[in-house]
Amino acid sequence: MEKKKIISLLTNGVNATACVEKFASYIIKLTENPKNTWLKSYTEEMIANLYKRVLEDGLVFDGQHISLQPNGISYDYVAYKNKMILAYPESLIDVQLVYKEDKFNVAKESGGVIYSHEIGQPFNRTDDDVIGGYCVIKNKRGETLTMLSKEDIAKHRKLSKMNSIWNDWFVEMALKTVIKKACKNHCSDVFERIEENDNENYDLDNPLGLEIELKQKIEDCKTVDEVHNLYRAEKDNVKDTAAFNQYLAKRKKEIKDANTSNAPKVA
Repeated sequence: MEKKKIISLLTNGVNATACVEKFASYIIKLTENPKNTWLKSYTEEMIANLYKRVLEDGLVFDGQHISLQPNGISYDYVAYKNKMILAYPESLIDVQLVYKEDKFNVAKESGGVIYSHEIGQPFNRTDDDVIGGYCVIKNKRGETLTMLSKEDIAKHRKLSKMNSIWNDWFVEMALKTVIKKACKNHCSDVFERIEENDNENYDLDNPLGLEIELKQKIEDCKTVDEVHNLYRAEKDNVKDTAAFNQYLAKRKKEIKDANTSNAPKVA
């Protein structure tokens, strides 16, 4: 992967903008991480096309709010807010999680959303304390309220391709889930292209929603033997045998492919 080639593809020989420079540097930094073996399947042309797809929406592929993950482009909750403000600059957007010590009240009056959110323990709360989330959007299209319970968020997580990121960044992923739901329910026309681009939508290899804990155990397997051992240990306990076997097969293939790519070449 060559930085100069990525920049050239995005600028047609013209001096690169700061955004293009930042994007190219971000991609090269990804390739320098030996764990990112999935990047070997990308060419500079493919990488440049991903940047252009994001740019068509007026957004910037900055490696922070819009990033590249093993399954493709990923938008965070800030990117969804930015897109709404691009479409409706007057928008007021409030997306928050509610914790068990908080006091949250909401009402609808003549089409308007009236709410209050008193934070109970701002510096003493954990991911387990989340009881739900909400997104209030007010602009010329009207005022909307979207609420998800803890159970609703868990259901969306179960279908996510990004379980490892959920583990590390639960709050950010939960906020994204809430604002995505709000945008899909009330402004689907504005977010159609993002929905097509965003790799986090649903895991086609886990269509029935494999249990999160079991899914993580499979992803943690580093060898084919570990996959087989996990099958023997869990096969009598799983609720969905088909999804379990499908995800095990997927993990075995990933391990074999990684071993093949890392194997020394014979002269």
